[in-house]
Amino acid sequence: MDQESENIEEPIENNEVEQNSATTDPKNKIDGKDDSKAENPSDNLEKKAKDAYTKGEDFQNKYIRVMADLENLKRRQIKEREDTVVRTRSQIISDLLPVMDSFQMGMIEVEKDESTKNIFVGISMAFKQMESVLGEYGLEIINPTGTEFDPKFHEALSYEHNDEIEEGHIVQTIRFGYKIKDKLLRPASVIISQVEEKESN
Repeated sequence: MDQESENIEEPIENNEVEQNSATTDPKNKIDGKDDSKAENPSDNLEKKAKDAYTKGEDFQNKYIRVMADLENLKRRQIKEREDTVVRTRSQIISDLLPVMDSFQMGMIEVEKDESTKNIFVGISMAFKQMESVLGEYGLEIINPTGTEFDPKFHEALSYEHNDEIEEGHIVQTIRFGYKIKDKLLRPASVIISQVEEKESN
């Protein structure tokens, strides 16, 4: 009986050795599941480098867009400020235009009489000073006598037959026009030359 029990136990020991050898065999580690978990360090670094490069490009594009938006905002704010200044000046100067018209009409009347020559000189000096001050704020006078009629800046009051001035040109400016930069405050009131048609025989 003792010999039979010893023979039975021996195969069990051999199985344990085989199992132990299977778990400790380096070949099994290479061919087993552990191999799938192993990562190549160079591949890992390359992936990180690509991710970093992609993020860097994304940040750079965002930076460029932000700077472009800021530049556009600055331009828009500058344009809005300039437009506000022009509107304010235009309103104030428009209110002063009747005063300037009165100065001009006064100069025309006093110039007719020799006895009021000194008055004419005084009014003329005051008017020129006023023109100079308003000119510093961008006011431009439209006095188109002798130039070609332009409906954008001139208002035709009547026509006058004049053989000395080319047809369609301005014979006389009745009332000056005014503008600030490209903004027309008031067109010049003018008389336009018209050549008299000759009667055919």
